[in-house]
Amino acid sequence: MFRSLRTALFAAFISVIVIGFLVLALLATPLIKSATVNQISAELLKQVALVGQDITDLVMQKVSDTKLQNKVLKVARLTNSRVTIISADGIVLADSGTPFDQVKNLENHGNRPEVVEARDKGQGRSSRFSNTLNKELIYVAVPLKNSGNNIIGYLRFSVNETYAAGIVLKIQKAAVVALVIAVLVALILSMFFSRSFSLPIIRLSQAAKMIAQGQFPITILHHSRFEVGILEQSVEEMSKKLAKSFQKLSNERTQISTIVSSMAEGVLAVDINNKIILANPVIEKIFSVVVPEILTKNVREVIRNNEISDLLVDVLQAGHLVNRELKIILPVERIFLAQASPILTHDGKIQGAVCVLYDVTNLRKLEQYRSEFVANVSHELKTPLTSISGYIETLLDGAVDDKDNTIKFIKKIEKHTRNLTTLINDILEVSHLESKQELGPFQEVDITGLVNRAVESVAGAAKAKDIKIVKCCASEPCLMMGIEEHIYRAVLNLLDNAVNYTSAGGRVEISCARKDNGFEIAVADSGIGIPQEHLDRIFERFYRVDTARSKELGGTGLGLSIVKHVMNIHNGTVIVESHVGQGSKFTLFFPA
Repeated sequence: MFRSLRTALFAAFISVIVIGFLVLALLATPLIKSATVNQISAELLKQVALVGQDITDLVMQKVSDTKLQNKVLKVARLTNSRVTIISADGIVLADSGTPFDQVKNLENHGNRPEVVEARDKGQGRSSRFSNTLNKELIYVAVPLKNSGNNIIGYLRFSVNETYAAGIVLKIQKAAVVALVIAVLVALILSMFFSRSFSLPIIRLSQAAKMIAQGQFPITILHHSRFEVGILEQSVEEMSKKLAKSFQKLSNERTQISTIVSSMAEGVLAVDINNKIILANPVIEKIFSVVVPEILTKNVREVIRNNEISDLLVDVLQAGHLVNRELKIILPVERIFLAQASPILTHDGKIQGAVCVLYDVTNLRKLEQYRSEFVANVSHELKTPLTSISGYIETLLDGAVDDKDNTIKFIKKIEKHTRNLTTLINDILEVSHLESKQELGPFQEVDITGLVNRAVESVAGAAKAKDIKIVKCCASEPCLMMGIEEHIYRAVLNLLDNAVNYTSAGGRVEISCARKDNGFEIAVADSGIGIPQEHLDRIFERFYRVDTARSKELGGTGLGLSIVKHVMNIHNGTVIVESHVGQGSKFTLFFPA
């Protein structure tokens, strides 16, 4: 039928315009006529309402037929309508379209549709042929009522229906003119658009033949005719070849991206020019950068660490795996094990490098802590063992025959043995708490009862030093969830320290209370206090403010470390307030 897309588009534009106007004309003409008749009827009713009262008064006054006839003629001239007054029984009293001497010859109008409707509904309308005037007329009628609301007659207005037909004809003429103009405009637009639409499609169809050799996949859903059909067929051929490959590549890319983004290690990849091509969210956190902003930029420009840049440059030059340990100061000091390797093409050429940063800060700290712990334990064990060994050698050398010295030496050996036992128990306790193994489930713990038990344990030592212990706990049970033995050990350590470091005649106060969001246990004493410079380190293992006095009292240097570990297990905190010579206060807070 059509040999080119341009011709088909041209014909389609013209057909749409013509068919649209024909459909509009067929559907709109009766609607317009009906709307026009309704509008005319509404206008007539308004005119009737304006003169209705005057006519009603004349009818009620029973004026002469001549006077009524003159009235309707006057109204008819003013409204350009035919006016009729009808009595209640249908007799025409006056009619502007009939000579006065012939009015009495008019037939009864009581059965006219508009009169019947006015009688039943309060107003009537109709459009019909008038036998009197031999024309199609539009009628409206309303009843005339006296003061008792009784119908005494009817007032009817009518106009020639050709008035409505004239309006419709004018609209139709305007539509024809609009159709002609639209067709002319459509001719111009269709020529322009058909040319505009067809030429790009022709060019695309030629390009699609090249793309079909394998570079850009498109899925075709419909097969069109003409040039568009050629384009679709060409691209579809290509899409069949590439769809699977591109889908596979896309899935692999998504998987790799997800894996890299989910890694706990920082991943940074660069091209052969040391410009960033990939970085995961961990890199953002480590170096305080935003990935989209650093892509395609040189590593040295955006990452303030020359060691990273130098490492990647070395890998690009050497072409093999390189491992280095790096220390990054900003934004916080951390230690990383950087493992960088080259990115190779299928033929072995270097096209970039990737660096993976493993955060080994905690590992190095643990190694340092382990080394310090071993050294501290060795030192703490060596001193009492040396003393015990010396006493035993003295006894073996003959002092055993001296009863007084033998008892003295045995008591010292017993003291050192007891201290060793306490030290070993504390070391095992710290190790147990740090490993968080077999700690047992959290259960309901009565804090008040636990505090009472701890106070009883130190009561003897306090009494020996004339130290007053004051409890400020509620009499009723104060219940919380936790591990009772560990909480008891923490409270006991604080009470024991308070008694040991408070002079004779001093005071120790322990309180427990429920807070809005948890539970609080506080131990305060009037002892020697802790210097401010030591407050940050007192929870370290084997740390002593006064080494000589601590050892004299049998302290292991692990009591407060145990307290700290217990609070960590319960997600709680410990707060220290202390002033030299005034005493110290330790507050344990357990969240609900």
